[in-house]
Amino acid sequence: MAKDKGILLTENNDLDIKVVRDADGKIVSGLQIGDVTRQNQRTIILAQKGEIKEAPTMGVGLASFIDNDDPSDLLREIRANLREDGQVISSCGFNDDGNLLIDAEYES
Repeated sequence: MAKDKGILLTENNDLDIKVVRDADGKIVSGLQIGDVTRQNQRTIILAQKGEIKEAPTMGVGLASFIDNDDPSDLLREIRANLREDGQVISSCGFNDDGNLLIDAEYES
């Protein structure tokens, strides 16, 4: 299975469930499957090291950079973690509004 495909989560990190029933009312599907690249990026950026059970050394820990006036350390940590996750990074930085923009995809 490709690393970019998986079970989707909502913005609140709940399972994205859309129940589909057959003619008899039985559930035939529910979990949404799709591209999880952005979802994985968000998880890696928010998680502290040790919070991701399968990869205890992964995690940027965005909250720990809140008081840091220089974003270069944060961007460096994001790039390193996304590379460790198998993503190829085209760009990573902030736009004029201060929003974090990441252009990265999993290697094929």
